[in-house]
Amino acid sequence: MTAEVVMPTSEERAVLIRLADLLDEDDGRSLALTRGGIEMELPDSVREVLTRVVEVLASGRGVAVVPVDQELTTREAADLLGFSRPTLIKLLDAGELSYSRPSSSRRILLEQVLAYKKRRSRKRRELLSEMTADAVKMGMYGSPAPTNTSDT
Repeated sequence: MTAEVVMPTSEERAVLIRLADLLDEDDGRSLALTRGGIEMELPDSVREVLTRVVEVLASGRGVAVVPVDQELTTREAADLLGFSRPTLIKLLDAGELSYSRPSSSRRILLEQVLAYKKRRSRKRRELLSEMTADAVKMGMYGSPAPTNTSDT
């Protein structure tokens, strides 16, 4: 991915934390930017992105902004998903993710990768909820572990 990562400095963190709190306040009023005597109201989409970026920076982590129509190589997509490249290729061949082949190598839209990641996370949460419910029904979850009272 050709995106430049922006990291906050330690001096900026306090200001970023205050800014995150300010952006998080939803009092129904709009947010405006003023520069050189010109004031412009920020659209909700800009406020939402700005809020997310500031929250990440305030936590000390870096951010990179890339358009969702950015195309990734199979290596970049695999890295983003936390997969090996061969595992990603299997997903592509199975039709789990769509891709294009403008040359000899495959390209995957960032939007496709993020949508797949979101679907996978949702499935994992659903499975975990089912497993937890089953464990509760069987009395294996939510009750104290049995203690061994024999001293042999």
